[in-house]
Amino acid sequence: MPQDSRTTKENGGRKGSLSHHRYHRTPLRGLFQEAEEQPRILRLGGMLCVLLTTLLLASAAPPDAGPLALVGLFLFSTFVLAALAFYMLRLQPRQWQTPKHLTLLATVILATLLVVRGAAVLTGALATHYPGVPRTSFEYALPVAVGAVLLAVLFNARVAFAGSLAISLLSALMVGMSLNFFLFAMVGGLVGVFGIPRVQDRSTFFKAGCWVSLANAYSLVAFAFLEGNFLEVPVEVLAGLANGVLTAVIASALLPALERLFETATDLRLLELSNMTNPLLRQLIMTAPGTYHHSIMVGTLSEVAAEAIGANSVLCRVGALYHDVGKIKKPAYFIENQPEALTRHNELSPRMSSLIITSHVKEGIAMALEHRLPPAIVDLIPQHHGTRLVKYFFEKAKEAHDPDMGEVDEGDYRYPGPKPQTREAAVLMLADAVEAAARTLNDPTPARIQGVVQRIINTIFIEGQLDECDLTLKDLHLIAKAFIRILTGMYHHRVDYPGVQLQDFAKRRAVNGDPGPKPPAGEKGGDAPPAKRGPEDIKRLGLS
Repeated sequence: MPQDSRTTKENGGRKGSLSHHRYHRTPLRGLFQEAEEQPRILRLGGMLCVLLTTLLLASAAPPDAGPLALVGLFLFSTFVLAALAFYMLRLQPRQWQTPKHLTLLATVILATLLVVRGAAVLTGALATHYPGVPRTSFEYALPVAVGAVLLAVLFNARVAFAGSLAISLLSALMVGMSLNFFLFAMVGGLVGVFGIPRVQDRSTFFKAGCWVSLANAYSLVAFAFLEGNFLEVPVEVLAGLANGVLTAVIASALLPALERLFETATDLRLLELSNMTNPLLRQLIMTAPGTYHHSIMVGTLSEVAAEAIGANSVLCRVGALYHDVGKIKKPAYFIENQPEALTRHNELSPRMSSLIITSHVKEGIAMALEHRLPPAIVDLIPQHHGTRLVKYFFEKAKEAHDPDMGEVDEGDYRYPGPKPQTREAAVLMLADAVEAAARTLNDPTPARIQGVVQRIINTIFIEGQLDECDLTLKDLHLIAKAFIRILTGMYHHRVDYPGVQLQDFAKRRAVNGDPGPKPPAGEKGGDAPPAKRGPEDIKRLGLS
C-alpha cells in the first residue's frame, strides 16, 4: 500500500489529507512545511549547519592557525556531514523526507559539539592547575556520547549509530586529530546507543551513563596495554568515569527542551502522558467513563497489534487514550456513556445526529492542542476515523428521505479525514472498529470473535481507508491474530462455582448491568446467523 504522508489529494470526493494541520500550525511547524514544498530551504539549512560546525572546530584550533587550516576544517566538515546526509537519503528515507527530523538531527550534532567545546575549555583550565598531568588525560572527560544517547531516544539505533560516528570524527578533530580520542569516543557512543534498548523512564539515562563509564574505562585500559604506558591510567580512567556521569546528566537535561522545541513525541514523553493524573484524562474519566473504558480496551488491542508488526506500540497505546477525548463535550450522545443515547438521537434528524457524532473529531483536536499534546497524538484523532461513513444515520436518512428530493448526499455522513497516514494510525483505526463491534456480540465465542475481526478488517481494507499507509497484507494478518488473541482472553466464559445460589447470583449480575447468559443464535434476542461471505471478502486477512 503506497504511502505519501504529504499528499493533499481528495479522498472519496472530500478533501482529505493533512488539512487538519492548520489547527496546530506553529511558526516552527510552518517553516518545516514550507521546507517540504521548497527544497531550497533545506539546502540553505545544510550550508548553515556546515558553517556552524566549521566555526565550532575553528574555535578549538591553535591561535597561530592560518586561513588554510580554516579551509581544511570546512572541507572536512562538509565531507562528514555530506556522508551523513547520503546515509540518511539511502538508508533512512522516511527521516530524510521529513525536514523536522533533519533539523533535529543537525541540532543534536551541533549541541553535542557545543557541549564538547565548552567542556574542553573547562578541562583546559583544569590542566593548567595540574601541569604534571598531560592535557590529553583530562580530555577523556569530554561527554561526546551525549549525542549518541539523544539520537537513540529521539530516532532509532541506525540513525544514532551514524550520528555518533559523525560526532566522534568531528570531536576528534576538535581535540587535535587524535586517533585514540576518536576510538574512545566511538566505543562510548556505540555503548550509549545500544545501552538504551527501550526507554521506560528518566532513570534510563543514568543506566546508559553507567554503561558509557564502564566502556570508557575499558577503552582506556586497552590503550594503556597497547602503548605500554600505565602512568596516566588512574587519571584517565577517572576522567572516563566522569564522562559517563556527565553524559547522563546533560542528555537528561537537553531532552525535554528538544521535545518541546521540535514537538517530538519520544517514548518518555508518551509515558508521561499516559499518567492518569493528566488533567485531560481525568476529565475524560469523570465526564465520559464509558468512552474512557473503551479507550483503555482500544489501547490494549493497539499496543499488542503494533508490537506484532514492529510499529510504535507506546504511541498506539497512549494515542488510544486520547483518540476520543472530543466526546467530553457531548458524552450523552454516545451510547457507551448513556444507554439512552439512541433515544436522544431519535429526537434529532439523521443529519444533525451525524454532525454531533463527527464533531467529536474537531472537538478532540481543539482539546488536545489546548493541553499541548504532541502532534503525533493530535494527528491520530482525525486519522483513526479516516473518511469512513457514519453508516447507521446514513441508512436512517435514506429510509426517511423523500425520493422526489433527490439522493442523500453521502458526503454529509462521512468523517472529515484524513485517512491513516502511518501504521500506528491504521492500527488504531482497526482496533477502534474491532473493539466496538466485539461489544455487540451476545455470545462472544472464539469463532464469533474471529468472524467479527475478519469482517471489520476486510471492510476497512475494501473501503480504501488503508491506501495511504504502508501496511502490508502480512501486517493485516498479524494484526488480526493479535486482536483475536486479546479479545478471546477478554470475553472468555467463566464456570459456575459450586455452592452458589444461581438465582441470587443472577440477580446480582442483573444489578451490575450484566444480563447473564444469552439465548443461542437464531433464537429471540440472540445473534443472527452469520451472513454468507461475498466474493469481495479477502480470506488472506483472516485466520481460516
